Amino acid sequence: MTTVPQEPRDEPNDAPGERLQRVLAARGVASRRKAEELIREGRVSVNGKIVTELGTRVDPATANIRVDGKAVRPQAFEYVLMHKPSGFITTTNDERGRHTVMDLLLPGSRVFPVGRLDRETEGLLLFTNDGDVANRVMHPRYELTKEYLVLTPRKPPESVMRQVRAGLEIDGKRVVPHEFRIVRETREGVLLSIVVHEGMNRIVRRLMDAASIPIAHLRRVRIGPLSIAGIPRGAHRALTAGEVASLLESVHISRDAEVSAPRPSSAPRIAASRGARRSTTTRPSKRSPVT
Repeated sequence: MTTVPQEPRDEPNDAPGERLQRVLAARGVASRRKAEELIREGRVSVNGKIVTELGTRVDPATANIRVDGKAVRPQAFEYVLMHKPSGFITTTNDERGRHTVMDLLLPGSRVFPVGRLDRETEGLLLFTNDGDVANRVMHPRYELTKEYLVLTPRKPPESVMRQVRAGLEIDGKRVVPHEFRIVRETREGVLLSIVVHEGMNRIVRRLMDAASIPIAHLRRVRIGPLSIAGIPRGAHRALTAGEVASLLESVHISRDAEVSAPRPSSAPRIAASRGARRSTTTRPSKRSPVT
């Protein structure tokens, strides 16, 4: 029998309705965790009263919910896949003025990145305004697997491969990959595939470092049922209805997702450059063997 992961629990509250932070996340205000921060900071009001207690329940159909005085209304869900190039940081804004993945989306996009890829790591990145989906994709409780391709200069000894498969200790926690194998050898080096579900920061780089496997190039190619296939570097596209259904199933969400129409089409789209540096960053001059 398959065990469905249980929702992370808030403070006990027997009142009817839904938890306020869940409603905020479901309406695309922010991820569940960020929504909790907004509540704690006193930035959320319900029916004219400031709410600071986590676990407060509201009736989404009748409650007048506001964040920083602005009404929070239901909106159509959007889901976008991007093939992130190197040189961009995964955040919605950066106080240091560095290029972010938001620069590669269409102006006015209402989605936010789910999880992170570090600045030099390329690959699949999911964006959405569906807070429930974002929370579950990132939460280790749901064990959504992510696959990465690692290009390393030399073939690791079999003893090292076994060591990684058996698990390595990272920050006091033993991390055991779902899969770790050699894909092929190339002129540039050896291509490895590693599949993990932990959401720890830079987890693949830290695993390779712990095993003394140097990384020449790192790319994420899969998140659960979603694949990077057919999306060029720097491009993004909306998920198909079938992909949305598979994603919801993979994180144990049973509902009819309201997906807005892609803007302007579902075909992979290269974002317009906003400067010379950005333009050259999104068009690598050399084809990587990880492609």
